[in-house]
Amino acid sequence: INAEYMGQMVEGTYVWQDREVRFDVSLAQLQPRKGEILVDSINAVEDTKGNNGDKGNLMITNMRIIWFNDNDQKVNLSVGFDCIISVEIKSAESRLKGNCQALHMKTKCNQSRYEFIFTSLVNNSPRLFTSFQAVVRSYETTKLYRDLRLRTAIIQDKMLMLLPQEKVYN
Repeated sequence: INAEYMGQMVEGTYVWQDREVRFDVSLAQLQPRKGEILVDSINAVEDTKGNNGDKGNLMITNMRIIWFNDNDQKVNLSVGFDCIISVEIKSAESRLKGNCQALHMKTKCNQSRYEFIFTSLVNNSPRLFTSFQAVVRSYETTKLYRDLRLRTAIIQDKMLMLLPQEKVYN
């Protein structure tokens, strides 16, 4: 585990869901962890950049976006919201829908950069864009609270635990 994440162990479980990009993970890793809530599930979404021509499902949680192939769930990806650098709605060329509006997402995880393009195969449905943008905006405005809740034990043995570089003043 990266030293940067050493302080992010909760009850012995590494919290990676919002901080990493993972490909083709086990189905167990696609399941929501404690504290992760499924916000929206959208059928008929194509991963236009990585799996053009394959229809799948997109799940949006309060920590990440998950896409998996309808025909083979072993083909999947999990993108933590903390990895997102930018999000745009631009045109894309889909094998299943042709030229259409798509969600373009640029990400960075560790030293690697990734680009994802998701296309809703449902005609005239802005749900992919509106749901995703609302959840990402919520994620970005609640980072401090979530880090405290997910990555730290604030009270231990009825004593306040200090975070690194934190001091108590009377």
